[in-house]
Amino acid sequence: MKAETISMHPGDKPALEWVPVDRIHVDHNYQRELRPARVKQILREFHWSRFTPVQLSERGDGTFNVFDGQHRVEAARLHPLIDAVPASIVTLDGIREEAGAFLGVNVNRSAVSTIEKYHAGLEAGDPEMMRICSVLEEAGCEVVPAQGIGLKANRTQAVTAVGRTIKYYGEGATASSCELLRTAWPDDVHAQKGVLIQALARLLRGNASASKARLQQVLSATTRQALSSDAETIRKISGGDAAHAIARTICDLYNKGLSKNQILIGARAR
Repeated sequence: MKAETISMHPGDKPALEWVPVDRIHVDHNYQRELRPARVKQILREFHWSRFTPVQLSERGDGTFNVFDGQHRVEAARLHPLIDAVPASIVTLDGIREEAGAFLGVNVNRSAVSTIEKYHAGLEAGDPEMMRICSVLEEAGCEVVPAQGIGLKANRTQAVTAVGRTIKYYGEGATASSCELLRTAWPDDVHAQKGVLIQALARLLRGNASASKARLQQVLSATTRQALSSDAETIRKISGGDAAHAIARTICDLYNKGLSKNQILIGARAR
C-alpha cells in the first residue's frame, strides 16, 4: 500500500485502564441524545465478552469525558454489580478536539444522524457546518437540538438539504428562503422543510428583482399543507421532482394578477 494512503500521524498511544463510572462525564455540547432503549438493551444482554472498551478524554482533574460509548457507560452505571469499565484513554486539548474525535469515530456509523454530526461538527470547527450555522443565524433560524426534538417554526431538521441549497443557490438565497418560511408560517413547526427551502431559494436565485414582501404575502395566504398538496397535483400531471413542483406553485401564486414583473421558476442548479 502506498505511504500516501496511510496516516503517518497516529497520535500518542492511549492508556488502557479500568475507570470508575462515577468519574466519567458526558459533554452534551457534541454528544448525541442518550437513548434509554439502547441502555436497557445493553443491560439485558450485559456480558464482559460483549463489552468493548469505551473511549475517554482525560480532563486533568481526575475525571474523564466519554466521546465514544456513552450508552455502555450509562448501562454500567445502572448495573448493581459494576462500578468501573475498561477504557481507552487519550489526552485531547479541550472540547473541540473531543468533538473532532467523536466525529472521527462515529462519522461512518449509520446510527449517527446528520443532526448529531452537525452539532459535533460545530464544536469541532468544521467549515461546512459552521457555514450552515451562519446562514441559518442570518435568517433567525437554527438546527433542532436532536431529531424530532424541539421543533419550532425557526428550526430545521434538514441539515443536508440546507447545505446542498447553499452550494447550489448561494448563502443569500438560502438565508432569505428560511427567513420567509419562518415569518410566513410562524406557528408551523415543520415550516423549515428542506424541499421548501430549496424551492424558494431556486426562485430567489433566478429572480433577483422578486419582491420578498409579495413572496411572504403569497405564502402567508396559504398553508404549507395546502401548498404541498397543490404542488403534488402539478407534479403528478407534469412530472418532475417535488422542489420543482413547489417552485412552480409559488411562482403561479406570485404571478397571479400581475401584468408585469412576473417571476420565472429558473433553472435547476447542478
